[in-house]
Amino acid sequence: MKQKNYAPVTPFERQTSHCPTYLAWMVLDEARNYFRTNLPENYGGELARRAEAVFAKHLFWQRRFQSESGREQLLAAMRHWLAGVLAKEQPARFRDLPESFRVGEPLPPPPPLSRSKRTRKKSARPCQPFIHGCELLAA
Repeated sequence: MKQKNYAPVTPFERQTSHCPTYLAWMVLDEARNYFRTNLPENYGGELARRAEAVFAKHLFWQRRFQSESGREQLLAAMRHWLAGVLAKEQPARFRDLPESFRVGEPLPPPPPLSRSKRTRKKSARPCQPFIHGCELLAA
């Protein structure tokens, strides 16, 4: 039987119980849903690597990410970092981001899709008037 080949568990995951790659995908999916378009997959890897690097070098962040609110703080940091990546690589998309996302808050629901101006075909017969229930009762 073929055995699955999983990536090794990193020190970050071992100490925080958070998978940075998974959290990066969540942030990337949040942005994809907001923009209703694809963003490069390598952005997720970049965010995960940055989380690992920040965690490895700074005791302050090690304590922070290990706390009860560590997951939310990590997501906020990743949102901020993604905004920075977009500012560098896709400035038009960066300008479309809400200020709140740039400082780490979740994105609001995506803006509504604009409806294309469709012209309806005129039907050969006119529409029937709407009948309320009281008109159907015997007088």
